[in-house]
Amino acid sequence: MNKPLNPWKLTGYKAGQNVACKVTAAEPGGYAVIIPKDNLPGFLPTEAKLKVGEDVLAQFVCVHNNRILLSSKFAGTLGGGAKPAQQTQPYQQVNWSEQLAQGAAAPAAGPEQDAAFGVWAANTPKKFNLKRAIDLILPPLNGEQPNTFKIGEYDLEWLITDLEGGMRTGCVKASSEERLSRSAMLLYRGRAVGCIYGNKHMPDSPPTEQALQFMLADLALPETQVSVYDLPEEIALSMSALFLGYPVDRAEGLDARSYMDYLANWFAEKQQTACFAISLPSFAATALSFVHKGQYAGGFYVEDQKFSQDKNYIYDLIASDNQAGLDASILPPEMTSSAVRFGFSLSMSRPRT
Repeated sequence: MNKPLNPWKLTGYKAGQNVACKVTAAEPGGYAVIIPKDNLPGFLPTEAKLKVGEDVLAQFVCVHNNRILLSSKFAGTLGGGAKPAQQTQPYQQVNWSEQLAQGAAAPAAGPEQDAAFGVWAANTPKKFNLKRAIDLILPPLNGEQPNTFKIGEYDLEWLITDLEGGMRTGCVKASSEERLSRSAMLLYRGRAVGCIYGNKHMPDSPPTEQALQFMLADLALPETQVSVYDLPEEIALSMSALFLGYPVDRAEGLDARSYMDYLANWFAEKQQTACFAISLPSFAATALSFVHKGQYAGGFYVEDQKFSQDKNYIYDLIASDNQAGLDASILPPEMTSSAVRFGFSLSMSRPRT
C-alpha cells in the first residue's frame, strides 16, 4: 500500500506552479504521471496525445488521497517545445510550514483552496459541444414548484446571502426582458459549479465564469424574473462535470451503448463522478446520464424535461437512434475534497457598482 502523501510536506508546491512530470500510463481523460523531482504520483487530464515516457510541463493544482492533480497548462511535451497556454492570476499562499509549527492539524479552507480551484478552472480543457439552453439543467425532481419572483421584490445581495449562507445545492434560473437573456446557474453548497447564459445579441454561449458574471449583472436589474429550487447533491456534482470536469477522449470503434458500458464499469471501479452527454441526431435531441462516485444516479431527456432513475430509460433512448453519439466528462475527486474550495463564489463574482 502506498504511504499517504502528507500535504504539509509539499511546501515546495503552490497552486499554479509549473511542474515537470513524466507520463507513465494512459487513463480515461488523461495520463498517470510521476514527478521525478520528488518521485510523486499524479494525474494529468489532457486531450493532447502523449506517449509513455514523455516529459511534460504542467501546473500543480492540489494533492489528495495519494495523488497530485495537475492542470494541462502547456501544449505539447518538453521535448517538443511546449508553449504556455492561458496564464492564471497569482494567488496569495499560506505558509503551511508556519501553520504546522503553530500546531495546525489540517489545512483549513482558505487561500490555498481557492488558489487550487482558480488554477483548475482557468485551465480546464474545452468541453464537447452541447445545446447550451437553460433547459439543460434539470427542473425540480420532487414535484414541487420552484420559488419564483422578481428580483426587485428583494435584491441581489439578499439572494446571494440566501444561497451562500444557506449552502444551497440546486439551480437558479433567470430571464430578463431588458437584456433579452435567459440564464441558469448550477449550485453546489452555495457556490456556482456551472452556468449557462443566452442572449439574443450573443451568437455563442460564454464559458462558465463569464456566463456567471453576465447572469449576476442581469440579476441586478429589478425586473429580472428568478426561479430557485433545490437538486440532490449527487445530481449537481455529476452535472458540474460538464462545466468544470475534463472530457474523456472518444473511443474509436465503439457504438454509444458499448462506450457507455465501458466507461460506466471504469467509473464504478474508480468510484468516479461523471456525466454522459448523449446526442440523438434523428430527433435533434439531447439526454444526460449522471454517475456519482461510481453509482448510476439517473438520466435526463432534455427535450421532454423528463428525469428517471431507471438506467433502462437511457438505454432505450440510445437504442431508439442508430446514430446516437456519446461523450463523457469526469469531475476530479479532488474538487470535492478539503484540498479545494469547489465552485465560484457568488459574492466575489457579482458586478461592482
